[in-house]
Amino acid sequence: MNYYEHTYIASQSLNNKDLSDLHQKIEDLIKKNKGKIEKKENWGLRQLAYPIKNFKKGYYTNLYFSGEPVIVQELEKIERIDENILRFMTIKIKNVPEENSELVLKEDNK
Repeated sequence: MNYYEHTYIASQSLNNKDLSDLHQKIEDLIKKNKGKIEKKENWGLRQLAYPIKNFKKGYYTNLYFSGEPVIVQELEKIERIDENILRFMTIKIKNVPEENSELVLKEDNK
């Protein structure tokens, strides 16, 4: 069993229901392939460094999950097809960090 960190950016044009459905679709795919979501962080609507598909902002989500490498292949295959996902990145990590990321801590302090 490996640990992974997966970050994806969803289109700013999504409404709350569509964004929630997208999150659920990704989580269901991980669970369907016998993976386990260890931690989820919503970083919210953020400015992109450069326009992607004519969007200047996107909804960032960061997931930590455990599972087999086949999950990553399936996840990235689905995200390449989905036009609501602007970018994504998955990296293999040794363990899931216990503390929240700085982006989440900044939002909590506001």
